[in-house]
Amino acid sequence: GGDHVRLGSAWRMSELHAAVGLVQLRRLDEFVATRRRAATLYDEALAAVPGLRPVIPPPGSETNYYKYMALLDDGIERVQVKEQLRLRHGVTLSGEVYAVPLHRQPVFATYDRGPFPVAEDVCRRQVCLPVHSDMTEAEASHVVGALHAVLDEGAGAGA
Repeated sequence: GGDHVRLGSAWRMSELHAAVGLVQLRRLDEFVATRRRAATLYDEALAAVPGLRPVIPPPGSETNYYKYMALLDDGIERVQVKEQLRLRHGVTLSGEVYAVPLHRQPVFATYDRGPFPVAEDVCRRQVCLPVHSDMTEAEASHVVGALHAVLDEGAGAGA
């Protein structure tokens, strides 16, 4: 899946990709504003969702919300929560920042493997909520409602 087996440096893009990127840059402020609106809704609404804590950017910082990350409480199984959200509510949580910590990636196998308890903990408990450049308030509210339903019912509670 997402294992890193070697370091790479293929940062080149085709002329076509560069042209599309230049056109999209004209709308960057709009895209980021939409993501920030969704994140604000998440920040406010998720305070009432048991078992989940949003990762709030530090004061004085800004983010474009490429990802909206939250941490599940200890004892809640991420795989089960994701499965229940998808099956029962049509909500897909995908794209964890790193499901496997970097120090455990094959590319770093010859280096010291730890301990890195914070990295292990964050990777185990993180979820990334859907956020995209044309996300509506209704879509974000649906995600929050689905999370509330699944976590209220104890889905994902470890044995």
